[in-house]
Amino acid sequence: MLYEACRVEVEHRQRQFNATDEYKRHLWDISQWLTSTSPTFGLFLCGGAGNGKTTILRALQNLVNFLRDDEYPRDDEYPVRGYMIVSAKELVRLAKAYNNPTQDNKADVYKYRQLRSIEILAIDDLGTEPRESIHYGDFVTAAMDILSHRYEEQFCTLVSSNLSANEIATYYDERIADRFREMMHIINFGGAKSFRNN
Repeated sequence: MLYEACRVEVEHRQRQFNATDEYKRHLWDISQWLTSTSPTFGLFLCGGAGNGKTTILRALQNLVNFLRDDEYPRDDEYPVRGYMIVSAKELVRLAKAYNNPTQDNKADVYKYRQLRSIEILAIDDLGTEPRESIHYGDFVTAAMDILSHRYEEQFCTLVSSNLSANEIATYYDERIADRFREMMHIINFGGAKSFRNN
C-alpha cells in the first residue's frame, strides 16, 4: 500500500514514478516499522536531496487519511487525531507566533498548538531552519522545542532531513540526538541519486 501511495503522489505531481531497488527496500523497511511492535515512535528519513523523503511523508499522510476515512475525531481526544506536515522553516514562524501571541497571529498560534498535540506530525527538511532565532528578544528554538515536547508525550513524529543521524548532534545538540536515537527508526537514503535529475 505504501508503494502505491508513493506512486500516486509522484504521478499527481505529473512526474514518472521510477522506484529503484534501494527505494523499494526503504519502503519495505518503513512498512515493517509501521506494522511492528517496535518501541520507537518516530521515523527519521535522512540523506541527500531529491531521493523521495518528502514524497514518502506525503504518501504516508494520504495513506493514513484513506485508512481512517470512516473514523471521526472527538473533541476531547489527546493527542488530537490526524496527521499534519510542516516544513522546518514554517515551524520557526509558527513558534515565534506561539511565543508572542497577538490578535494578528492567533491563527498561527492555534496551528502551532495543533502541531504540538497532533497524533502524527511530519517535519519536512529539518536542518534548513536556523537552529535558534531571536524574536522580540526571546530565543526561539522551534525544532528542538517541539521535538522535545513530542518526545516527552511519546507522540508519533516523522522527520525528513538532508542531515545524517550523526549530524543532528552537531547542528542541534547531543540531547536532541540522544532522543532521536531512542524515539526514531532511522532510514538512511545516503547519497542515492536524485530522482529530479531524471
